[in-house]
Amino acid sequence: MAALLLPMGCATVPGNAPEPKTASSAPLLTRFHLTGRLAADDGEHRFATAFSWSHTPSRAELSLFSPTGQTLARLTLEDGNATLATAEGERHETDAATLLEPLLGFAPPPLPALTAWVQGDPGPVPDRIERDESGRPYRVWHSGWIVTFDSWQDARPRRLTIERGAARLVLLIDGWSSEP
Repeated sequence: MAALLLPMGCATVPGNAPEPKTASSAPLLTRFHLTGRLAADDGEHRFATAFSWSHTPSRAELSLFSPTGQTLARLTLEDGNATLATAEGERHETDAATLLEPLLGFAPPPLPALTAWVQGDPGPVPDRIERDESGRPYRVWHSGWIVTFDSWQDARPRRLTIERGAARLVLLIDGWSSEP
């Protein structure tokens, strides 16, 4: 876990200064599949798991795995409904955050913003952006969340740290595909 916490330098864009030229980033995908690892910490509880996330315009599915590869939970979003399947059964809600909060220990970031962040985009209407020397987002403030793009692989983020108060979510993305 210590390797996940290595910081990286950044360049700040002052309020009235023009933003540096943006690096050529990959366009936002409406269909993708990614795999990786995540760690959640709320200051009292810690949770770490491997994950798989498939996303299309009409459906998203997030699976969380045990260290041995067994599925711990599967969150499915479709037709405005969220379903969380675990060993204890299924729960249904209209809001995915309500289902994920008990697993993470805190309410997760909004899905539209998270979908943009994992693709290296500052997301919808960020409050503030700091960019790195290449013009890519380094740190983004969005509705109380602070997202740090800790490392990149090609045009996509490799590691992100997402924080709000004591809540901290670290995503390490291992694999990307443009097809879910």
